Amino acid sequence: MQSLGAIEFRHLRYFMRVAQELHFGRAAEMLGVSQAPLSQQIRQLEQRLGVRLFDRTTRSVTLTPAGRVLFEKAQQVLVSLEEGIRETQAAGGLSSGRLRIAAVYVGLYNFMSKAMREFSRRNPSVLIDMQIHTTEEQLALLKDRKVDVAFVRPPRTASGIAYREIYREGFVAVLPAESHLASRENLEVEDLRDENFITYSSIVGVSYQDVVLQHCRKAGFVPKVVQEVSHTMTVVAMASAGIGVGIVPAWVVMTPMENVVYRELPKLPKAVSLVVAWREDSMNPFVRDFVKCTLAAVGETGH
Repeated sequence: MQSLGAIEFRHLRYFMRVAQELHFGRAAEMLGVSQAPLSQQIRQLEQRLGVRLFDRTTRSVTLTPAGRVLFEKAQQVLVSLEEGIRETQAAGGLSSGRLRIAAVYVGLYNFMSKAMREFSRRNPSVLIDMQIHTTEEQLALLKDRKVDVAFVRPPRTASGIAYREIYREGFVAVLPAESHLASRENLEVEDLRDENFITYSSIVGVSYQDVVLQHCRKAGFVPKVVQEVSHTMTVVAMASAGIGVGIVPAWVVMTPMENVVYRELPKLPKAVSLVVAWREDSMNPFVRDFVKCTLAAVGETGH
């Protein structure tokens, strides 16, 4: 029998992420590591336990019976450990403190209020500092330890940062109210072929714009770009001014604006993702509890 001392916490953390995602690539992205060392750690865990935990093919990853047992038991251990850490911190006078959160706009209009409400209920003496920043700004702040938790757009990653996807959405068309397309309830990408487009500046580097351009090309046209902007709400403001149309993440429907009409584009994939990110070596005792509250809030909203 292998000694339990041979099993490190890192092994369990990596195992749990792969077991939750059932995909080594996604698990590696969420953990902020490359796929090769993740696979190596899982193989090392299997060797030390003396059992196979995953059945892997080129198309799928599934838990073995032994893997399912470890997943269930490890969950119980981690929950118990988290409760123990919280009780220890409270006994040491760490029941109060500050948590600095940064996010892109979508968090404000969706799950953030529920997450903060539950976190504040559990930690009434903790002050929350909430900031709005772009993904690039947030990753820099996280790296410099100026924020504790960030809500960012992948696939940007950084060493030492843990990630968990919490939200995925599709796209809508943003139209000036006077547009001849505004009266149509059902729109497709090809209906926009003759319109002036407002798109994101390449410096922003939003990966989901590539999805939009790909579907425009598939529909047989290249968008006629008249403006490039750095923020989704700027697309909406310019559409309101009659400058052109845009294709943006669906969360904007929660931000009505005068002289603007939103129309779903159901054939476009749900390719707009949001992840919660935090430093793996964070010394803030409240980070993981806020992440837990966020995941619970996202589950309640159905995303």
